[in-house]
Amino acid sequence: MVGSGLGRRPVADGEPRRFWIGCLLTFLLGVSSGCYVYAPAARTPAAGSRLLLELNDQGRVALGDSIGPTGQEVEGTMTSDSDSAYSLKVVRVGYLNGQSNQWNGEQLTIARNLVNRAMERRFSSSRTWLTVSAITVATVLFIASRGLLGFGSEGRTGGGGEPGQQ
Repeated sequence: MVGSGLGRRPVADGEPRRFWIGCLLTFLLGVSSGCYVYAPAARTPAAGSRLLLELNDQGRVALGDSIGPTGQEVEGTMTSDSDSAYSLKVVRVGYLNGQSNQWNGEQLTIARNLVNRAMERRFSSSRTWLTVSAITVATVLFIASRGLLGFGSEGRTGGGGEPGQQ
C-alpha cells in the first residue's frame, strides 16, 4: 500500500484559482467597507439612505415577533420618509449576543419612539484616501522587496576557472 494516496484527494484545475479569487474578493470587501462611516442621521433621512437603527428596550419588546426578542439594531435602506416612523428594506439585524442575521430586503416599519439612535451610512473621503494610500504603499514595498521591476542587482564579475586562479 505504499504510495496509495489514501487520505488525499485530487486537486481540480480551477481550485487554486478560485481560492485566490475568494481571497481577493474578501480583501476588497474589507477595503470597500473602510470607505464608509456611520454618522448621526438627519431628522428625516431621504429615501434610499442606508440607516442603522439602534433599538431601545421598548423597541426590542415591540419588534420581538418580527426580528427576535434580542434584536439590538436594524440596518437597512430607507424606503419612505415619515415624521413618525422609519420604513426600511432590512439587510441585517444585530442581536445583543453579538451575532447578526442577513436579511433580503424585507420591508419593516419601525416607530421613531422605538429607536434609541439613528445612524446614516456616509461616504468618507478621508478614510478612502487613507485606505488607497495604505494599499499603494504596501504594493510599492512588496514590489521593491521582491525585485519585480526587473532591475536586478549587480552581479559578481568573474567566475569560472579553478579555485585560486580567478
